[in-house]
Amino acid sequence: MQPITRRTVLTSAAAIASTAALASCSRDNGGQAQDKIDNPDENINFEGMPIVNETITISMMSKRPSGTAEDWNTVASIKKMEQMSNIHVEWGLIPAEGISERRNLALASGDYPEVLYRTGLGAVDLAKHGAAGVLIPLNDLIAQYMPNLTARLDASPDIRKGMTFPDGNIYSLPTIYDPDFDSLLMQNQMWVRQDWLDQVGMEVPTTLEEFEAYLDEVKAANPAPSGETAIPLTDAGNASGIYEMLWGTFGIQNRGRSVGSIDADPSGDGLRFIPVSDGYREALELLNRLYSKGLIQADIFNNDSDTFVNLGKQGLIGACATQTTRGYFGKEYGDRYVPLAPLKKTSADPVPAWHSVGSPLAAFGNFAVTDKAEHPIEACRWMDYFYGDEGARLFFLGIEDESYEKTDDGWDFTDVITDNPDGLTVDEALIPYVIYMGGGYAGVVLEDYFKGMENSAQAREGTAAVSEHRIDEVWPAFTFEPAEADEMSSLTTDITKLVDESRAKFINGELPLSQWDTYVGQFEQAGLPRYLEIQQAAYERYVG
Repeated sequence: MQPITRRTVLTSAAAIASTAALASCSRDNGGQAQDKIDNPDENINFEGMPIVNETITISMMSKRPSGTAEDWNTVASIKKMEQMSNIHVEWGLIPAEGISERRNLALASGDYPEVLYRTGLGAVDLAKHGAAGVLIPLNDLIAQYMPNLTARLDASPDIRKGMTFPDGNIYSLPTIYDPDFDSLLMQNQMWVRQDWLDQVGMEVPTTLEEFEAYLDEVKAANPAPSGETAIPLTDAGNASGIYEMLWGTFGIQNRGRSVGSIDADPSGDGLRFIPVSDGYREALELLNRLYSKGLIQADIFNNDSDTFVNLGKQGLIGACATQTTRGYFGKEYGDRYVPLAPLKKTSADPVPAWHSVGSPLAAFGNFAVTDKAEHPIEACRWMDYFYGDEGARLFFLGIEDESYEKTDDGWDFTDVITDNPDGLTVDEALIPYVIYMGGGYAGVVLEDYFKGMENSAQAREGTAAVSEHRIDEVWPAFTFEPAEADEMSSLTTDITKLVDESRAKFINGELPLSQWDTYVGQFEQAGLPRYLEIQQAAYERYVG
């Protein structure tokens, strides 16, 4: 959901201006939001448009991904929403890479706006600031003033359950992925070059042995363009994508990717911490062997999206884990790849389940209303529009007959977007019309209106290769009580650091797998028993 962009980030001057804007719109109004809910303003219309009769201003802090306009109030979809609703948004836009720090500073200082929009509040943050009264409960506002969101939650009760905290409150609005939008829920697959398979006389691999044999042939034959060196296997960084493609093969992450490094323990009713499991070690053994043979890109741990894309555009990659090769590498080389079904350990094994599946509750920390809100009802009505079909069209497609049009097959971008006369890419041409690029928004993502790479013909082809094997039960990220949240904040930081650093070292050989027991023992010191105890309690609340 985060397309690669080419625009530069905000300048330092713009960032300073954003800080000033946020400071000016934060006032010491205490807990006025509840009073505004209990005593709605006569200016409000409780259904339809406009939301208010006389124009009001609502302050919102948000990250600004580099691929969006520098001033969102110049964007056509936002301008149209203001015209329809009579709500002017005073945006405090922060460069995406700095949003967590700036959000945390604002909350710690008490100098925060009415709404935190696209700021990436996690479950720990929401529990802490919700219990402190900084973030107001949204349950009643949803029930009374958000019919579009209510309909989505009624249709998918697990989403409501997943975003509700142990105290029964909802502190932030969700990002909902259409439960039937398979190519969005299963965004990445393993892709191999069909023309290189043909060149070395091999069929599409179905087992780990066949896959490794193909990589061996790519290295030996070097079918890359003249003067270049083929890269048998890579991804956009840290080998995390390659690892994810192996989850089902090694029986790990059996409740999907949204819940983090835990899954259902196959040996009992409890939870399993995946990075100390036998399946995880087996996956590392394979990845270490591939790396030591030179089959994984040597500097993969220094890769980023731009490097990955450039290698693909040069026709150097034999296999990779990604959403769509055509979308990133272009037609010339991107169309030469085919997707793999879940790889079997051996030819005698059945095709494994596909575990790389996300929850329809993609996130729930990107629209939170603070206790300083002067217009909490109006803010929620504004956001509710984007949970409906009309709002989703506006958010993702922009303006009808300008950036998109109705066709016999549904809705699609106009030529000004797909065949821009100035040579702009689709993402670049969309900048004057929409703000969704870069992800991290609240709302609903529907297959009919979302035209990102995940909905391309090739992405759907990739999903079709794995979808019949997908797991049925997918967990969202769990929620925590305030005391648990305080503990989880430090526990998660320490444990995640140990996992990430050790995985890279195991793969590149810096940390030999003979030291596995020592590695496992380090998690005791990092607080893993307490971490699992809290996760188990959260899981038991989730299943009810």
